[in-house]
Amino acid sequence: MKIPSVEEMIEAGVHFGHQTRRRNPKMDKFVYSTENKTSIIDLYQTADLLKTACEFLYDLAKNGKQIIIVGTKRQASGMVKKYAQESGAMFVNVRWLGGTFTNFSSVKKSRDELKNLKEGRDKGTFNKYTKKERLLINRKVEKLEELVGGIASLDSNPSAIVVIDPKREKTAVHEANIVNVPVVGLIDTNCNPDDINYPVSGNDDALKSIELFLSAVCSVIGQGYKEFESAKAKSAEVKKEDIKVPAVHELKPVQEESPKTAEKKKETAKAKENPEKKPAKALKKEKKEASKAEKKAGKTPKKAKSRKKKSS
Repeated sequence: MKIPSVEEMIEAGVHFGHQTRRRNPKMDKFVYSTENKTSIIDLYQTADLLKTACEFLYDLAKNGKQIIIVGTKRQASGMVKKYAQESGAMFVNVRWLGGTFTNFSSVKKSRDELKNLKEGRDKGTFNKYTKKERLLINRKVEKLEELVGGIASLDSNPSAIVVIDPKREKTAVHEANIVNVPVVGLIDTNCNPDDINYPVSGNDDALKSIELFLSAVCSVIGQGYKEFESAKAKSAEVKKEDIKVPAVHELKPVQEESPKTAEKKKETAKAKENPEKKPAKALKKEKKEASKAEKKAGKTPKKAKSRKKKSS
């Protein structure tokens, strides 16, 4: 786990806050001093806060939990997408859709629609449409990709969100607090730290400061996800080893049945199913025996009559 040093933070300008007239009184505990009516943030405190936040995110990623990185500011949008994709986390970098947590069913519909449109475009099902209709479909895909493309794999509320400038992303922070999702945030001197579970005081406007924060956080998340995948692969290998496959010499050869034995088995099975009905062969034998008995019974009296005639 690599945490940036205080010197690196000074070079990135993390210590510069807003003007004193814009300072939130609750942020006074994170301010070291003021110079030229500008707040100077205590970087030693920032380093400790960043360390605790990274440890929390690492534990979540190690267990395979979902994390969303939120940053829709112009200077943060591109970096949020870049670092989130590298680490394997989800992201929102254009606009936070209201109700993403509190009304997830509507967001899920947009996500499913994006998935269906992409599949149809890839398979060529829209080739039969006119050029204008295909153009409108492509525009819709681009719009949905911007809004819900970064959270396409989200099935339920995530385990945590990472926010840059909570004052700008107040809707996301408010929804996370409603559904009890922990919030990790890079907060400047004009923010309210009470809404953030893991606040990290620092400059949320400078490009270098945002990049330093994102690189530290996303490297930890990526490391945790890698460990989760390796542990998952090891458990799968252990399960395969537990399943014993018999060797070739242990397998008994399958003997093919003759047609006569197969017929006998069928007849016995039918007899078991219907005990009243006898097999066909048994019925034939009984008929033959009955016919023989009838013939014998019919011959004896004729012979007796003929003998009587001769005697008379």
